[in-house]
Amino acid sequence: MTENNYPDAQIQTAPRFSLIWIIPITAALIAGWLVFKYYNERGTIITITFEKASGIVEKKTSIRYKDIEVGRVKKLSFTSDLKKVKVTAEIFPEMSAYLGEKTRFWVERPRLTFQGVSGLNTLLSGVHIGIDPGEKSAAKEVYEGLSVPPIITADEKGSLIILHSSNLGSLNIGSPVYYHKIHVGEVTGYELNDDSGSVNISIYVHAPYDKKIKSNSRFWNASGMDMNLTASGVSVRIESFMSLLLGGIAFETPLNKVGYALSGKTSFKLYDSYKLANDDTERLEKLFYVMYFDDSLHGLSPGSVIEYGGVRVGKVETILLEKMQNNTQIKTLVKVSLYIDKFSDKKQRAEAETTLQNLVTNGLRAQLTVDSLITGAQYISLNMPKKSLHEQKEKQVYALLPTEIYEPAVFPTTASLTSLLNFDASEITVELNKAISSVTALLNSQDVKKTLKGLATTSESIAKITQQLDKKGFSGELIKTLADAQKTANDLSRLLASTGKNINALQKESSSTLKTLSNVSNKLQKDISVSLRTFNNISNKLQKDASVSMRTFNNVSNKLQKDTSVSLRTFNNVSNKLQQDMRKTLNHINRTTLTLNKGLKSTLNEDSALQYKLQQLINDLGKASNSFSVLADTIQRKPNSVIFGK
Repeated sequence: MTENNYPDAQIQTAPRFSLIWIIPITAALIAGWLVFKYYNERGTIITITFEKASGIVEKKTSIRYKDIEVGRVKKLSFTSDLKKVKVTAEIFPEMSAYLGEKTRFWVERPRLTFQGVSGLNTLLSGVHIGIDPGEKSAAKEVYEGLSVPPIITADEKGSLIILHSSNLGSLNIGSPVYYHKIHVGEVTGYELNDDSGSVNISIYVHAPYDKKIKSNSRFWNASGMDMNLTASGVSVRIESFMSLLLGGIAFETPLNKVGYALSGKTSFKLYDSYKLANDDTERLEKLFYVMYFDDSLHGLSPGSVIEYGGVRVGKVETILLEKMQNNTQIKTLVKVSLYIDKFSDKKQRAEAETTLQNLVTNGLRAQLTVDSLITGAQYISLNMPKKSLHEQKEKQVYALLPTEIYEPAVFPTTASLTSLLNFDASEITVELNKAISSVTALLNSQDVKKTLKGLATTSESIAKITQQLDKKGFSGELIKTLADAQKTANDLSRLLASTGKNINALQKESSSTLKTLSNVSNKLQKDISVSLRTFNNISNKLQKDASVSMRTFNNVSNKLQKDTSVSLRTFNNVSNKLQQDMRKTLNHINRTTLTLNKGLKSTLNEDSALQYKLQQLINDLGKASNSFSVLADTIQRKPNSVIFGK
């Protein structure tokens, strides 16, 4: 039996790794990379609360900083009490690092205000949420959105100033701040100080104008119109037309006074007008004194001026009533302040005190002076006496030191001059009547009557003696002498009688003159009263004209406001019309999108021809894949089958 020689089988170990595993491994790596990239590029999720969500759309509304998208809205919802809207947003990683506690958000939309027009670009691009990063710090999860865009953002350079005022006036957020009539800042906020009862007003002054503010700067309310009526005429001060409508604040820094640069947050007093701000000075620039007057202080008030030679050198600070030591009398006390720079070229306190002391030693006195006959206003005038001090009978030396505000020295005073309106002719009339009565009483006295009778008797006796001597033949010279004596007695009698008549005539003429003088005085007083009434009428007419002008100005302002309101309504109508047109355009886009979606759905539907062909293609690919799998198995079992076949 023959043996068959069969070839020995070659047993080979199949490879443990198949090339087919490259596909799922690659897919897993790609999926892992996508997951890593998603979490690596994912931003910070925050929540922003707004009063309402006008124009905000989920997954569409963007968050922008300087017109660059830095985030996007993810979801909209309500708070638990349904009072606000919660906007869940994603902040991109490049901006997430800048989120902090002072980060602010607001909805940017078209706005037309007195400050200007903003947000016009949102008419085409749609509303978006604005962001002001603020300082870097720990980020919060929930932020409260602003109802209006902030006036000052974090990238603005300047200084924040706090002003203290008794009332807010017509100021509001956004009111302008002026320096030499240049718009340099805005009012950023205000609040009531519970401790002092005043109003704290926050303003922001932009760089480089904030460097103009020194420690001696003065701020005043520049709202409306500041009108002053003085002896030189009427002066009107208007900071700008915008300040008439919106209110405003102005400030200036005196160049002739020493001021220091600001360091950190600083506060100032806000004066009601430019005049008050210009008149006020620091305590270090004043000398304080106390004055006592015996005259009435009617018409003198805090703020009344003190003049020396027509130059304003100080003002009245306060007026008080001071009790005497026995508590039975009260005297008026006037606290005043005198400016150092008026009495010292070098603005030194010691030099000013020495100058005033020398003036007072030489007789300088304070005196009340009528400033206006109409209003009765008074001011204090510092006057030197007409006679030098060494020529005066009574000499009194005053020591003015010290001059501190809490321990002021007493400044000497003198009585005020008599006013023309206080002139009274009755005193002169009484004195003249007394003099005439004395003369009349003298003429009507018994002594004068006896003297007249004696003169008459003497004259008769001389006549009888002359006749007897003439009969007896005495010399002619003796008779002539007696005749002269008789003539003298007769002349004396006639003179006395004439004097009585003249005295009576003088009395009548004096009475007439006094009556005339009294009538002239009364007429003068009446004329002055008429003049004062006429001046008052003119003043009232001027005030009425000013009131009419102000009403006219208010009407113009109201008309301008109405026109502005109409413009705002027109702008709103145009904006609404544009928004409606945009909505229509968006509706057309949505309809087109729906049509495309329907076409895609109809194309990609399971019953469509495309789906059927795709399914066939997939089946064919599956069959081809199976064939490749069988071919791969065959090649693995019989590698030479590729050459020799099965």
